[in-house]
Amino acid sequence: MTGLKKVIGLPVMINGKQRGSVVRGVLTEDGRSLRGLVIRGGLRGTRWLPREQISLVGKICVIANGKGRRLPKDADYHLFRVTDPEGVRMGIVTDALFQEDTLRVAALEISGGPLDDLISGRWYATAFHVQSLGDVGHVTIPDRREEVNHS
Repeated sequence: MTGLKKVIGLPVMINGKQRGSVVRGVLTEDGRSLRGLVIRGGLRGTRWLPREQISLVGKICVIANGKGRRLPKDADYHLFRVTDPEGVRMGIVTDALFQEDTLRVAALEISGGPLDDLISGRWYATAFHVQSLGDVGHVTIPDRREEVNHS
């Protein structure tokens, strides 16, 4: 398992040749899987590598096939605010942990803020619901007891 933050800067190998490096990962609107990667390399500038073209996200590089595409208009989509079912603020999403081979999200890393991070650390939510609001996803955590662990 790896996180979206860990893939930033990884080289991208497309059809056996290095074609750039990862700028950021983009999740699907429901937050359950990686939708694609924004990559930068060479004179072509920033390109989009959709999920279908990604074979593996490894520890030292991303292996893909096909060609990079033009960035979709909603490539800036990200998860942000986290609340409980009553609307009480619980924090923000700081990372998403996903399986390297299936690209499915296993957990979201949640920060309650700088002070909470120092006192109790960040925590991981495995049960969550996402409501898409334009280019931002609002995350609702049904029950904090369903977290994986504190970091």
